[in-house]
Amino acid sequence: MRYAAFYYQLSIGGRFVNIDQEQIDGLVNAPAESLNVEIKRWIGLTDPQHQAKIVKGCLALRNRNGGSLVIGFDDETLQPDRAGAPSSPRDDFHVDKVQGLISRFSQEIFEVGVGFSHRDGLDYPVIVVPPGVQVPVAAKRELKDGFGKQLVVEGGIYFRTLNANGVPSTSLAHPKDWREIVEICFENREADIARFLRRHLSGIDYKSLVNGLSTMSRPEIVSAPVSRDLQEECNELLKEGEMRFRKALESKRVADETFIMADLLSMQVALVVDPSLPNRSPDAGFLSEALGSNPRYTGWPTWADSRGFTEVSNRPYVINNGWESLIYSPHGWSSHLDFWRIEPNRFYLRRALQDDLTDKVRQGTALDPILVILRVAEAIAVGAAMVKSLAPEENLAGLRIGFAFKWTKLANRSLSTWANPMVMMIGSPQSQQDEVFSYVEMAADTPLKSIAPIVDEATKSLFVIFEGERIPTNVIEQWTDKLINRKL
Repeated sequence: MRYAAFYYQLSIGGRFVNIDQEQIDGLVNAPAESLNVEIKRWIGLTDPQHQAKIVKGCLALRNRNGGSLVIGFDDETLQPDRAGAPSSPRDDFHVDKVQGLISRFSQEIFEVGVGFSHRDGLDYPVIVVPPGVQVPVAAKRELKDGFGKQLVVEGGIYFRTLNANGVPSTSLAHPKDWREIVEICFENREADIARFLRRHLSGIDYKSLVNGLSTMSRPEIVSAPVSRDLQEECNELLKEGEMRFRKALESKRVADETFIMADLLSMQVALVVDPSLPNRSPDAGFLSEALGSNPRYTGWPTWADSRGFTEVSNRPYVINNGWESLIYSPHGWSSHLDFWRIEPNRFYLRRALQDDLTDKVRQGTALDPILVILRVAEAIAVGAAMVKSLAPEENLAGLRIGFAFKWTKLANRSLSTWANPMVMMIGSPQSQQDEVFSYVEMAADTPLKSIAPIVDEATKSLFVIFEGERIPTNVIEQWTDKLINRKL
């Protein structure tokens, strides 16, 4: 069987925090708060009140395993805060100034980055906090205002949480938060151990090694069978979701351009939880919990939070005991056509794919395998995050999540790494098949660092229609890690 050979150009150098400009642009043009994204009005680096907001926000995001602090927007309306804009945002938020403030108050030193995006004639800063926390980060000194009021607590562990008031917010860690904080740190330590093993056990048959160790330690354990009922429910949701999407197109009376986008290359995702979560009313609190848990790994995330979008018709609405959102933007800063539906136990997403919405490659001719890997990994990671936020903690260990994927308009395309010019691919295998389905299951408490094999399984049936293509597992692992660690 032939396969493509991929080559990577790695970033080298000293101090470096990855700045993904696409993600920075997405955060500024479509801001939305989540557990990994905090939004603040214009604040400075000299006033103690403002310093405290930046310090607590960055410490909380670090303990959440990374994220972004977006400056210059009203956190309620999500509209630009024009009144408080400084004359020179790039000077005021120079990375050295921000880094100096964080280092002065953080017990564990970590580096931050600052990116900027231009909107409506002004540069907006985004402070990027990298992942990788291995011990909880505390404030090493207190900060008071001019009246002696304590703004930052010495020894305080700040965290982005839903437990404080039901919506994403920064606060001192609550007792309910500690389990999650410890799990985040433990997963990052596990990742270091995995990298160590890969370096020092290169050339060893990993599958045989793992099977052997598993047999010695717990010989009674066997692979869990795939739940046929869960798979059928996912497939049924794919059909229902497509039907709901078409009805939404008709009811919104969108322009002809949007109908054209609807018939381009697309990916659908259906997620079903088993056993069912406790019945929830589709109220605003439910939607806030679900969307607020989105880690927002990319500039245009899966299940994008459209509540604050300027175009009212793009915002979510309740229908048939669930929330739906049809997000269409043929023009503007980025072309998109997304439809999603969120219910207490089921989540659906339909997305027109970038390969047919760009001018970098001729429409209908290409599929970028790296984009496929990233989109599937993101759907799995975000879906799992939403389930975890909605599931009672005592039920999480027994939950399974089924994911069904469907790709359409694949015929006569070639695999091409057009969106990743630094990645070379040998050959251009072509597809004769127009649609592909795949299905995978995972435990709800599966560590994010372990989802690469699930991504591999979910994409295998897609890549194989391109003349038997098989993407190497290490390639899928590396790109999945890049996404989870926000190093795209």
